[in-house]
Amino acid sequence: MTKENDVRKQVKLLKRFYMDSFTFAVVNVALIVVWLSIDRGVTFWPKYVIVIWGIALVFKAYRMGIIPLFLQNLSFLTPEWEEKKIKKLTGVHQEQRRVQLSRDKKK
Repeated sequence: MTKENDVRKQVKLLKRFYMDSFTFAVVNVALIVVWLSIDRGVTFWPKYVIVIWGIALVFKAYRMGIIPLFLQNLSFLTPEWEEKKIKKLTGVHQEQRRVQLSRDKKK
């Protein structure tokens, strides 16, 4: 039962983070639209909000333990991917060598 409660808690945290990310995106798009329509001639001031709020959002994700959930979806960061890619590239190079050798024999 505790495992299910832990999973439910993690899902609620993830949902909360997704809502915070959505709010981040909507508010910053609105600020950019305001800048484009009113203050186009001056410095791009929404960048300060984007950077500060973005750093706070990343920090919040780290504290909530959400970053590992994102990293596991990036398969190229895992050692298994590395080995798989090495085997794939090694196999491709071996096939290319065979083709080159067969062409050399025909000449």
